[in-house]
Order: sequence, then C-alpha cells, then structure tokens
Amino acid sequence: MMKTTNFITLPDGRKLAYAEFGQPDGHPVIYFHGGASSRLEPLLFDELINKFALRFIAPDRPGIGQSDFQPDRGFSDYPKDVVFLADTLGLDKFSVLGVSSGGGYVFACAAKIPDRLLSAVAVSGAWDMDSLKDLPMFSRWIYTLAKTFPILFEVVIKLSLRPFQGSTEKLLASFKKQLPAVDYAVFQSPQRLQAIRESAIESMRQSTKNVAIDVLLYVYPWDFNAAEIQIPVQLFHGEQDTKVPISMARRVVERLPTARLTTYPNEGHISIGINQFEAIAQALKNARNQLDR
Repeated sequence: MMKTTNFITLPDGRKLAYAEFGQPDGHPVIYFHGGASSRLEPLLFDELINKFALRFIAPDRPGIGQSDFQPDRGFSDYPKDVVFLADTLGLDKFSVLGVSSGGGYVFACAAKIPDRLLSAVAVSGAWDMDSLKDLPMFSRWIYTLAKTFPILFEVVIKLSLRPFQGSTEKLLASFKKQLPAVDYAVFQSPQRLQAIRESAIESMRQSTKNVAIDVLLYVYPWDFNAAEIQIPVQLFHGEQDTKVPISMARRVVERLPTARLTTYPNEGHISIGINQFEAIAQALKNARNQLDR
C-alpha cells in the first residue's frame, strides 16, 4: 500500500524521508523529484505507476520536505543515500528515474553506482548549466543572479512559490500565464493540480532557502565527471519544454556517448511525463538490456 511518509536514519545520523507509490512487488524505481518539489511529486501520475506494475520509492533530497539538511553537498554525495535507502528496503538492483531537476541525480548514480542500476532514465532532465547557454534569456538572467547573489536567488524562489500557497484556482490562473498550452492542459485535472500544489508546499516545509540551495547546484560545475558514465542513460524530452530547453538534452547526447534521446514535438516540460508514461515505463524495465546489445 502507498505510504507517503516513511523515514530512515542514514549512517551520518541524518533523517531521510521517502514516499512509496504503486505495487509493492512491482519493478523497483527510485524516483528523483524536480526542483521546488518533493517526495509527493509522483502523486501526479500515481494511477499510471500502478497500471504499469511499478514500485516508486521517492525520497526527499537533503533539506527538502522532511529530509534533514546536508551542508556542502554535491551531486556525487546523493548516490550514497540512494544505496543506503535501497539496502534498507532490501533492493539489490533498481532503476532510477529523475524528472527536471532530478535529472542530475540520475547522471550521478549512473557514474557512481552503475552496478546497482537496472536502468537510468531522465525525463525533461536538467544537465550541467554552468554555461547557461541553453536557457532562455530570462532564465539566463535569473541563474546569473543566483551565481552572483545567492541571497537574492532565494527571494526569487520564494516569489515563484507564492502561487502554490494560495487557492488552486489562483494557482491554475498563474499556470495559464506561465505554461505552454500542452503543460497547462495537464492541470485541468483537479487531482493533478492539487498534487503539484501539495508537493511544492511540502518542498518548503523547512525553508525556501533549502529549495534555493537544491536548485543552485546546477549552476556550478558538477562534482563528478560525465566521462565516468559508461552505462546507457535514456532521455525523454518535449520540444515545447520552456523550462529545460530541448537544446540542453541534445547537448547531453553530444557529450555523453551512452545517452539515447527520444523527443516529442508536441510535449512540454510536464506533459511528457504523463502523456508518454507508457514509453517511460518500458524504458525503466527494458532500457539497459536493449541498449547493451
């Protein structure tokens, strides 16, 4: 049965919170949520997780939701938490799936713990944004501000999360202004609108500063080398994605020989994870075997 709040204590004494979705005997997937989100994010497609016989285990990252903060962390620290979580749950092998800002953690796991992975999949996944060249002008300005004045970036995060703290009607109205039509259509479902709202509110349970720190990892050079990745990584990306442009996904393929990219001309940043869930589920179950041939 799904339980959205579980805890383990990590070797360094930190508390890690995680949620479970889907079938207890389903294909095991450790899920990495997006930025300004939390372990509750899979509520967006809970019924699909069950339909395709998957078991999602979704941890809160350090300082997010109900997981304890970890100072001075980098991407390469997270696979240690993932391995301890998997060991605690009795999982020898598992798949990893990251959405949006969860993408970097897929790459980190592919680099650091390849022997534990059945498959590695990133959907609308972010990549190293140190150059910022793939981002739209406004986003480029925001992340430049973040690198120079991190405190101001926290203010930007706080303002961006404010609509989630109001009514669902106001949140939907803000989405209509911000999102491409294909992503806005996802939130015509009241259940999905409430799910994204709950996940965002949970992300700032401790502080919006921790949310900002989580996002800021992307604007500095990663603490692992992409050349370490020797296993297949499957990417899914919508060409109407305005948050993580398709050019970023294509740059991953240029720099990472093991990456495989599937694009959808009529999908956006959020819609792809729902409308193309069957293909994603198949990749989680089959990608590594097929790509290793």
